Amino acid sequence: MCLGNGPSSEDSRIDALEFDCLFRVNWIWAQRSRPADPTLVFTADPDLPPPATNPIVCFPTREDANRVLAGYGMSRRTACKIYFVFTEIEPAERSLPYRPTNGALMIAAAVRLRPSRLIIAGVDLYLHPDGKYPGLSDEPNDYDAMHHRDVDLAFIRDALNRYEGRIEILSDQLRLALESHSC
Repeated sequence: MCLGNGPSSEDSRIDALEFDCLFRVNWIWAQRSRPADPTLVFTADPDLPPPATNPIVCFPTREDANRVLAGYGMSRRTACKIYFVFTEIEPAERSLPYRPTNGALMIAAAVRLRPSRLIIAGVDLYLHPDGKYPGLSDEPNDYDAMHHRDVDLAFIRDALNRYEGRIEILSDQLRLALESHSC
């Protein structure tokens, strides 16, 4: 299951789903505690992983990994035992005008593992009517300047076009954008 941080990450259907492996994005989910024990977390944020978790961490670039791991300092031994760098396993095939979000990288990495079933929720492309994150938030419901919806959609579409298993997208915004948006 690929579970981003958008409002659809708390879709009630998720509670009834069975899955073998959970991928999350950044650490904001730890404040909400639904599902809260990921196998793999995609991040470039300097926040420490929550206590009592020990996920594998994926950094978008080597520069992100070096910066974040240096910030972990002495906590590194317990904060991030195993990590990898996305661009070192999935080199960019082309130069992109914006950087794909960690949610887009998460989906691409999951596709590389070739599971028979892939569930995606919480990747709402900052289009969800309830805002950027579940619950109350004063965060603008929009991409940061380094990211762009068109790049994310193209990146996600490219990954899913290579996927041969069954896809369940619980984010209406992502599903509709993939069906209608041309990149």
